[in-house]
Amino acid sequence: MKIIKTKYGIASRVGDDIFINKELLKYPKLYWAILDHEMSHTSGWTLHDLKIDLTNKHLNGLKKDYYNFILTHPKSWTEFLPINLYKGNVSFNLTLIIFYSLFLIFGGLIWSLIHGVF
Repeated sequence: MKIIKTKYGIASRVGDDIFINKELLKYPKLYWAILDHEMSHTSGWTLHDLKIDLTNKHLNGLKKDYYNFILTHPKSWTEFLPINLYKGNVSFNLTLIIFYSLFLIFGGLIWSLIHGVF
């Protein structure tokens, strides 16, 4: 497994490479919790990975630091894009794709009900 420091995002595992924002080193507890989280993912994508992202037990007691990091490091916001570029390769975040798709579907249904489309 290889750990690669980046200038953007928070952290992501792509195959056996873990990309992690170098600014997280200023938050050692958060850095190690996020690194542990990424190491617990599989090298591909399975339902186990979805469960890890949904429960995210690695951030217990560190949510304040996590949100502080996000709010004070705008380059970390690329983490919330469903498609990213790592080492020149396009990477799809299936967890975010599922979440955004469900949000659009349910949002569309609610909008349709409110506006009498159905």
